Amino acid sequence: MSEPEYGRAYWVALPIGGALMAFGIAGMVGDKGIATSLDIGAWLVGADVAHDFVLAPLACLIGAVVAPALPRWCRAPVQAALLTTGVLLIVVFPALRGYGHDQVPDNSSVQPLDYTTATLTALAVVWAGAAAWSAVRLASAGRGRRRPRTRARRGGRPTSRR
Repeated sequence: MSEPEYGRAYWVALPIGGALMAFGIAGMVGDKGIATSLDIGAWLVGADVAHDFVLAPLACLIGAVVAPALPRWCRAPVQAALLTTGVLLIVVFPALRGYGHDQVPDNSSVQPLDYTTATLTALAVVWAGAAAWSAVRLASAGRGRRRPRTRARRGGRPTSRR
């Protein structure tokens, strides 16, 4: 495997990004103290590990199980809806569980909405969009629509590769 080639934009953005991260860490330590900052750092590392070893493999496993079971015309819409559903449920999980409400139970501005209904509505919109997308794909698949021609030569590489 060849070494990656980094352009000028990478080398300009690298110190800028490093400086922004250092500024954020210094601000967090200054505002919250070292103990809370270490707790936040541990949470971030834990979230990264949970993503890499639990959520991402689970998403790949679901995709690998679902994809072969579906006809081609609805595979992409269902996979997109499953991915969107997963992200939505991860984002809304704290609100559904009521986290934060225990800290200030008499403050009506903390979680003032019905998050269960909002979540179900958002999921209905996602899956209705997937159904509409599937219907369009099914209707266009029946008309003999073909994929666009590729630039590959018979028995060779695509013309865009040299």
